[in-house]
Amino acid sequence: MRFLLLCSILLYSYCIAAPIMAKTYAVGPARAHPSLKPLLPQLKPGDVVEIDPGVYRQVMKIDTDGAPGQPIIIRGVGDERPVFDAENLTVSGAGAIPRAIFQIEGAYIVIENLEFKNARNGNNGAGIRLNSSTNAVIRNCSIHHCDMGIQGGDAETALIEKCDIAFNGSIEHNGYSHNFYMMGNRVVVRHCYIHDSLYGQNYKSRAHYNELWFNWIENSNEGEVGPVDGAGQTDRPDSHTLMVGNVIISKPNRTGNSAKYVLMGSESGGSHNGTLFMFYNILLAGSPKVKFIQLDDPKTNAQIHYNVFWGSDQILVNHKNSKIVAGGHNWLPGGAQIPAGFMDSYSGGDPGFVNQEENDFRLTPDSPLFDPPATVIEYIDGDGVGQSAEIDQDYLLSVRQFQNILAKVSDYRLHE
Repeated sequence: MRFLLLCSILLYSYCIAAPIMAKTYAVGPARAHPSLKPLLPQLKPGDVVEIDPGVYRQVMKIDTDGAPGQPIIIRGVGDERPVFDAENLTVSGAGAIPRAIFQIEGAYIVIENLEFKNARNGNNGAGIRLNSSTNAVIRNCSIHHCDMGIQGGDAETALIEKCDIAFNGSIEHNGYSHNFYMMGNRVVVRHCYIHDSLYGQNYKSRAHYNELWFNWIENSNEGEVGPVDGAGQTDRPDSHTLMVGNVIISKPNRTGNSAKYVLMGSESGGSHNGTLFMFYNILLAGSPKVKFIQLDDPKTNAQIHYNVFWGSDQILVNHKNSKIVAGGHNWLPGGAQIPAGFMDSYSGGDPGFVNQEENDFRLTPDSPLFDPPATVIEYIDGDGVGQSAEIDQDYLLSVRQFQNILAKVSDYRLHE
C-alpha cells in the first residue's frame, strides 16, 4: 500500500510539473491549415506556426497567450516572406474587427519573417497593433503602405528588431500617421531600417520608456524621432529615451514640419519626466532649418555624448528650461553655437566620414571622432536602474557598414 501510495504521489507530481508539449503547425495553400486565422484559438504556450510563402488575405486579433520561456511563435518560412495583404479589407477597430492586420492582445507572442501591407481605414489602420500585449516581439518583418506601420503599446516590453518599416501614412490623417506610433510601458527598437514616413514621423512614441539601438532612420515628412508626453506613462519618473549608434537623416524637401528632428517633451499639455540619453549617433540635416534636438518640458533633461551633427547649425533648442543639459565629445559644424553644458566639443568642416556622397557614414581612422577601442556609456532605464554598456569601436564600424548596406538594398525604396 505504501509503495502504491508513493507511486501515485510521484505520478501526480510529474503530471503537475510536466511541461506542456509544444506543437508545430504548418500553414499554406498546400497544408492542412490553409490559413492562419482559424488556427489561432487552439495555440498553446511553446507552439510554433510556420507559414509558407504566398499572399494571405486576412486580418486578425491574436489574443491567445504564450508563457515566459514558451512564447507562441508565428513565423514565415521559405525563400520569401509570406505577405499579409489587407487591401480592401476592413480594419476599422469596430467590435470584433481589428484595427490592424495583426492586432496582438495576448502575452508572449513572437512574430517573425512576415510582410504586412495595405492596412487602411483613413486614419490608423496598422500593419501591426499592440493592444495591451505583454512582451510582444516583432522580428525581421516588413511593414509598408499602411496608415500606420506599428502602433500601440505593451504592458511590459515590446521588442522590434531587424525590421524594415517604410512608406506608411495617410493623407487623410496628414501629420498624425507614422511609421511607428508607440504607447505603453517600454519599447526597444534595434537594427531596424525606418524610413520614408509619408505624412508623419518615422518614430513617434508616448511610451514610458524608449530604447533605439543601431537603427538607420531617414526621410520622414514631419520628424525623425519624437518621444513626447503620454498620460499615465511619461508623467511617471524615469520616462527616459535612450538612443545609441543610430544614423538619422532628414530629407531637404519636406512638405510637413521643416524643423522637427528629435523632439522630447510635452506636446499635448501633459508632463514628460525623463532624460534624453544620446550616444554615438550620426545626425544629418537635409536643411539648415532643422533643429536637431528640441526639449519641450521643464522636467526633461538631456545627456548628449559622442554624436556627430551635420547640415544645420541649430544643435539644441531648450523651449521650456529643461533642468539639466550635459554633453561631451560631440562634433558640431563650424558655424554652430556650442550649447550650454556641452564640454570638449569638436567642430569644423569635415567630421571624417568614409564617403558621405555614398551615405557611408562610418568614421575613418583619422577622424577627430575616432575614439579609443572601447567606451563605456552610462544611462538610467525605465525602472530607474543605472545601466552601463561598452561600445566597441570596431563593432560600431561594422554596424554602420551593415546599416549602410541595408539602406541601399531595401526593396521599398525601389517602388514607392
